[in-house]
Amino acid sequence: MTPSKINYEFVRRRCFRRFQKNPILRVSQSGIVSSFHAITAKNYWHLYLNRNEMDAYLGEALKPGDVVLDIGGSVGAYTVPIAKFVGSSGSVHVFEPEPESWLALNRNIALNNLTNCFVHELAIGSNDGSVTFFVRPEKDTHSIFEKSLAVSPTGRLDRLEVPIRSIDSLIRDGVVPLPNFVKVDVEGAELEVLSGMKETINQVRALYIECHDTLEADMRLGNPIDVVSAHLVTLGVTNIRKVDSNHIVALIS
Repeated sequence: MTPSKINYEFVRRRCFRRFQKNPILRVSQSGIVSSFHAITAKNYWHLYLNRNEMDAYLGEALKPGDVVLDIGGSVGAYTVPIAKFVGSSGSVHVFEPEPESWLALNRNIALNNLTNCFVHELAIGSNDGSVTFFVRPEKDTHSIFEKSLAVSPTGRLDRLEVPIRSIDSLIRDGVVPLPNFVKVDVEGAELEVLSGMKETINQVRALYIECHDTLEADMRLGNPIDVVSAHLVTLGVTNIRKVDSNHIVALIS
């Protein structure tokens, strides 16, 4: 076993022990310190591992005073530091349809005394209506897809009917303002989200997108970054930067 693997397992076990004693932890994300109330030991571990991912877009793509759409907010791991970074002159509209995560998201916003966050209990896609949302207990891979490589350890899969909206229709109806920056983390539904932004995407400064393995492993579409990048090109977005094996930044205007 390599030292990196030994350290990784050590950190995981330490986080699980700490969660049992106190589920609240403080995390520094690109120098922005936030507090979180973890909902599971695994969630505590994931929050602890969040470090400098925001370095990929701070300053150039995301600026103080920005209006941000956080699509796939989960418990607020990025909602909270982004809200702190954009400050009181900016705002974050965050979307999370899974009830337990939605409650944790609201709790973590309150824990950090944020007043510039607006939480929408919605899924985001290409059209308006309702959709079956699949919840995997003890995992953070809830999505609109029944298949996943990251299944619940118990094999449990819950189904919820949740409202779904497109970003274009939300902006058209005045539910959310036109954003400067959009963060997308939707467990394989990236193409659906982007297809629902055809009217407005070229008025946004930048997008930060997790390109999920589901696109390749379950949907057989090909390499996730290549698939999402190609879709962005069809929407007129060509300045696309690969951050790592799973994330891209697209600079638009």
